[in-house]
Amino acid sequence: MKYNNILVPYDHSESAKHAMFTALEFAAENPEARVTAFFASPVPEFESTQFLAAETVSGVRRVSPEELAGMQQDYLDYERGSLKKSLVKEFGEPLIDNARFDIAVGQGKPSKAILDFARDNGVDLIIMGCRGLNAVAGMLGSVSYAVLRNAECPVLIEK
Repeated sequence: MKYNNILVPYDHSESAKHAMFTALEFAAENPEARVTAFFASPVPEFESTQFLAAETVSGVRRVSPEELAGMQQDYLDYERGSLKKSLVKEFGEPLIDNARFDIAVGQGKPSKAILDFARDNGVDLIIMGCRGLNAVAGMLGSVSYAVLRNAECPVLIEK
């Protein structure tokens, strides 16, 4: 089966690099295939009790919702740029600047961010790395396990 929209959750781990190589091999066999490298960034919790307490103690002024949205967008842009630099270093600029290759950043719990992105963007295959601990503790990491169990499309786990 040929896959046209391949998602690779990329966390800079060795298994994520292996997953990217596998995705690029799949895409090379299909001229219509696109590969998206996706990084799930943690969400700065500006509304958490701890953050609000630190804000009060430090005496900083409260930012408006518009400023907060701008700060979050700047943060995502930074993460996207950082991901691109890492991918260029690992896989080369010609590949990363290819029209069939995308870079995306989402926020939140990694498994949920990956699943939401896949669903919202019509992904038909997720290829992701696995951080296996050992045979007793389990072969799948918690993120790869959650994606494998809940994805609406096929998932290939790469060691």
